Amino acid sequence: MIGLVSAASWLTLATLSAAATIPDTSLLSARAPNANVLYVLTNEAQNSVLALKVGADGTLSDGSTTSTGGKGYSAYPPDSYKGHSYQGSLGVLGSFLVAVNTGSNSFSVFSIDENDATKLTQVGQTISSQGEYPVSVAISEKLSKFCIANTGNKGSVACFSLDQQAQKITPTDATPRSISGGFLLHVATPPQDSYRTLSEILFNDDSTALIATIKGDKQNPGVMSVWPVSENGDISTKRTNSTPASTKYLSGAATIPGTNQLLVTDYGTDISGAVIVSRDAKTDTFAVDHTIAIETNNQITHAVYSSSSKSLFVSDELVNHITEIDPKSGKILNDILVGTPTEHKGFSDLTALGGFLYALDAKEEGSIAVLDAKTRKEVQNFGAKGLGRFALGLASWSGIRISID
Repeated sequence: MIGLVSAASWLTLATLSAAATIPDTSLLSARAPNANVLYVLTNEAQNSVLALKVGADGTLSDGSTTSTGGKGYSAYPPDSYKGHSYQGSLGVLGSFLVAVNTGSNSFSVFSIDENDATKLTQVGQTISSQGEYPVSVAISEKLSKFCIANTGNKGSVACFSLDQQAQKITPTDATPRSISGGFLLHVATPPQDSYRTLSEILFNDDSTALIATIKGDKQNPGVMSVWPVSENGDISTKRTNSTPASTKYLSGAATIPGTNQLLVTDYGTDISGAVIVSRDAKTDTFAVDHTIAIETNNQITHAVYSSSSKSLFVSDELVNHITEIDPKSGKILNDILVGTPTEHKGFSDLTALGGFLYALDAKEEGSIAVLDAKTRKEVQNFGAKGLGRFALGLASWSGIRISID
C-alpha cells in the first residue's frame, strides 16, 4: 500500500476535467454513452465500487464492478458495530472517484472514463487514510481538494490537493488534523457502537469551511467542528467546536445552496428528526434556525438537497419513509411512503441526480429505490448485482454536454 505521509509525496493522475452541471433536459444537445452513472460502495471484506447505468428516465441497470484493492468495514469481526450512520463514503472530484476503505485504513482513487463512466481505472494502489476507520470524504471542486475523515482510535482528518495541470495529488499538511480526545475520547477501532463517532465531513456551499458532524452520547450533545478555509484556499489545521442547541446524534448533512446553512439529521432527540443550522463566519460556530421533528420516522441519518425540486430530503434507516423539507422554513412538505415494509426495511444512504432521488436499502440482498423528485413516486426498485447489507456510500457522475441557444 502506498502511504502519503508528507507534503512532498504525490501520486500521478490522469488528466482531470471539471464536473458537468446537471442541466434541464430541454438544454441537452448531446449525450455520451452511459453519461449518467450512480456509484455504490459495497463495503464487503473485499471492497468494490458498483457503477450503475442511469437511463434518461432515471431508472438503473447493471454496469460494472471494480475492486478498490482495500477492505470494507465488514472485514472486522462479526460482533463489531456495523451501523450505517455515516455519510459520504464516496466522492467525485472532476473525472475522478474517491472511495474509502474502512476496513484497511485507506482510500482509493479511480479515473472515470468520460466516454463511458461505468469504466473505472484505479490510479496506483490504495493510499493511507492517515488514521483509523475512514468513513467519509469531503470534496471541493472550487479548491480542487478533498479530505478523508477517520473516526477510529486514531481519529483524524487528512486533506489532499488535486493539481489538474500537474496531474498530482498531494497531502496539504505534514500531519493530519487530530480529532481524538474530548468528545471522541476512547473510541475504539472498530467502534463498538455509534456514540461519539464522526458522521460526515463536508465543505460548505462556497468552500470557505470544512465541517464535521459528530454524534454525542447519552450524557453529551452532538458536536459540529469547523476548519476555516483562507482566501488563498488553505484549510486551517485548527478547529472550532460548537454544540447546536438540543442536538444529540448528529449524522448526515446537506448544504443549502446559496446560504451559510446546512440541514443535519439527528436521531437522538425524543422524536427523530433534523435541524437546519447556520454558521457564524466570525466565530465558526453553529446556531439552530429550525428544529424539525418527524414523528413517522425512527432513525434519520442521511440527507440530500435536490436542485430539481429545490427541497431537502432525509431518510430513515429503520422505516420505509423519506421526508421532504422546505429549506427556507424548515417545514415538512411531504412524508413519502416508499413501497412496503417488505420491499424496503429502511434506507442507509441517499443521493440526488437530475430529477431523481436514489435511496439505498441495505437489506440482506440490497436494492436501490428510485424516486421522481417532483412527483415523489417510486419509479423503480432496483436490485443491483453485488449489492448487500453492508453497502454504504452513493455518488454520481454526469457527462452531459449542453448548448444554450
